[in-house]
Amino acid sequence: MLEPIEAYISNNYTYEDYKKLDFKLESTEDIWEIAIKIFIDRIETRYFLVISKLMEKKDRYAMRKYGFAIVTLQCSLIDTLSKFRYGPKHPGCRDRFTTFLEEYFVKNSNIEKVAVKIYEDIRCGIVHSGATDNKSGLTSEGINLVSLLSDKKSISLNLLILQDKIENYFKDYTENLKNKEKYELRRNFVYRMDKICKI
Repeated sequence: MLEPIEAYISNNYTYEDYKKLDFKLESTEDIWEIAIKIFIDRIETRYFLVISKLMEKKDRYAMRKYGFAIVTLQCSLIDTLSKFRYGPKHPGCRDRFTTFLEEYFVKNSNIEKVAVKIYEDIRCGIVHSGATDNKSGLTSEGINLVSLLSDKKSISLNLLILQDKIENYFKDYTENLKNKEKYELRRNFVYRMDKICKI
């Protein structure tokens, strides 16, 4: 008979490690520090490490061969980070994803339209059918996160700039979690960690 395999929630932490913390909103700052470390380890080892491997080609054109895989991971990560940010609020995937983009990533005069295009043409296209939709596409060139294409309907999403924005957001977010005055942020974090880690 096979022995049960220990279940890991990140590279270095198991479900048991998390359960032992008995992590709550009112936990001590020492426990908060461990919970944040577990979260950082989870995101870094399950997302950032893999994305960096796919992006390590020095030739951008060679790296773009992995564009769909990279953006699939990036969109999954945006889904994950938005759930941690908002907790039980914004229950619908589209609403949560686009609101998150509007608040933290997209700086554009047509911010709502651009966020929806990223969600529909890029995220849903790649995740659900393995292709971008409506002639929108991916790029690793240029200085803008999103560029409107000549048809004025489709977009080009820069996966390198998106990665920079995700990493900068993650750094700010985890720093803010250390501040006990950030009540709502911490409450939502506890809610999502419990959803993931309590089995």
